[in-house]
Amino acid sequence: MATNTLVRAWLILAKNNLQNQLLTPSSSVLFIIGKFFNFVFTIITIYAIFGQTTSIKGYDLNQAVIVVVVYNLLESISGFLFRSLYTFRPILLKGDFDMDLLKPLPSYFRPILSGPDFLDIPLVLVQLFTLVFFMNKFQFSVTYLSLVFSLVTIANGVILAFSIHLGIAAFSIITSEVDGLVMLYRNFGRAAVVPTDLYTGSFRFILNYVVPITVLFTLPAKAILNILTPQGFLYSCVLCYTFLFLSVKFWRYSIKKYTSASS
Repeated sequence: MATNTLVRAWLILAKNNLQNQLLTPSSSVLFIIGKFFNFVFTIITIYAIFGQTTSIKGYDLNQAVIVVVVYNLLESISGFLFRSLYTFRPILLKGDFDMDLLKPLPSYFRPILSGPDFLDIPLVLVQLFTLVFFMNKFQFSVTYLSLVFSLVTIANGVILAFSIHLGIAAFSIITSEVDGLVMLYRNFGRAAVVPTDLYTGSFRFILNYVVPITVLFTLPAKAILNILTPQGFLYSCVLCYTFLFLSVKFWRYSIKKYTSASS
């Protein structure tokens, strides 16, 4: 029953958000075109890089292209699901979050799940088609085990993205700062446009454990390429649910510290 209520509430808000985006069709179309060309340009860049070399740290051109496509696909899925975080700060400052806490919905529903961005859906479809196209073109075989690893690591990536967004929302309740943390997360995320194995030292440690972009983007790509080790799969599961546990605890702590804008 609780799940059905959440789904119905999400569908109502999603419908309202879609109607708002349809009110400005020209800007929506331009936004989609811009993201599409950015996606295409990223693939072209990878081809240009590998035009000068045959492999980089064990990754050849074919594998690098799949990594890029998976990165863009997961980024678009995350943007579609959790885009409402970007508008959470004005809600906090105006005091509208007070009313949300009185509603029979989880306290994190409004800041994380209330504003799906339907402008990402066309890109998701294009990126799925592109992934299938390149998998066939490069003749990558998909085994039952790689399919299971792929689905689980992609699910882990989405859960991890939710955890990171929830942590940012919790921090914003305490400090009223959202934009800077979101931009920091997105900047770290862009590092996964290439396999995070290419990085070394402290930066790789950050991508593996502090802001675990590796779990979010690189490991699902490895699973699809059938090069993910059992240790990597276990690492994905453990880190994903550790971050989920910590982010939920932090969110509950921030709610206890929350003071109404009118107080």
